[in-house]
Amino acid sequence: MNNGGEAADQMVRDAMQFAEVAIKLSALGIKNLLSLALAFAKENPKMRGQTHLGRLLRENKELLLVPIQAKDVKEFQQQAKQYGVLYALIKDKNSNGEKVDIMFKAEDVAKLNRIYEQMGYAIPRQLRQERKNADTRRPQENALPTRGDSLMNRDTRSSVRVAIRQMKAQAAAMQRTAANVRGAAVTTKEER
Repeated sequence: MNNGGEAADQMVRDAMQFAEVAIKLSALGIKNLLSLALAFAKENPKMRGQTHLGRLLRENKELLLVPIQAKDVKEFQQQAKQYGVLYALIKDKNSNGEKVDIMFKAEDVAKLNRIYEQMGYAIPRQLRQERKNADTRRPQENALPTRGDSLMNRDTRSSVRVAIRQMKAQAAAMQRTAANVRGAAVTTKEER
């Protein structure tokens, strides 16, 4: 019967070794996960809300600056988190604490425009994304007219070549008149 007891002891030892190995592996995994999380936290992967100016500068992206009243900073912070804008507040020393500048990435211009609209501010001119709404310089001759397109709406400006020819003709006329004036001045000196 001794053989049966030894087999049971062996099974208990094997189970204990298995549990020990499992605990060591899970502890090692947790340690590696924590070190990875710590490295990720040091990287500061903040994607929205207030951050330090140095963080924005390290990204080497185009930055823009807009002013805001100091009393509206709390509302701006809530809106910026909601829209996912990463920004830095810069206090303006010359305004006695009444004005604060907000520095943000240029790619967030549309989001900031929306925040400004909701807060009742006028959108700064430099932040508006201007689109090219002008028609082409010279429409194609064989273009098919579309609905609402008539000959009255067509661009009637002259081409660049025609404008250059006109300028050259004006310059040549000015040179001729200048030569005539010089010739008249020479003849008056000779008469004296």
